[in-house]
Amino acid sequence: MSMRIQNDGIAGIATSLAAPVESATHPGGSSQVDSAANSGADQVAISSLSGNIAASAAALAGQHAARVNQLAAVYASGAYQADSLQTSRALVSAALAGGSVEEDG
Repeated sequence: MSMRIQNDGIAGIATSLAAPVESATHPGGSSQVDSAANSGADQVAISSLSGNIAASAAALAGQHAARVNQLAAVYASGAYQADSLQTSRALVSAALAGGSVEEDG
């Protein structure tokens, strides 16, 4: 099996796209980006979306840990009252779906 890559015209597109990248400001590394663009090296730009996703995941993990600690304290005090009907329905639904048991709300 052979593969042929034809790159006619790609150099012109890369040159036209390099100008906005070069003019962008990057904290502590703009000269590095400029030199990479001028040398024809590959570049990757990651948006702030990945940072927002990571922050959201960390916040959810913190909320989950707080809820677990709250339930542990209630259980330790002897005041925890489980709803057996809700528990059995969640277990059966999870078994039928082949997934894990999730809290509804």
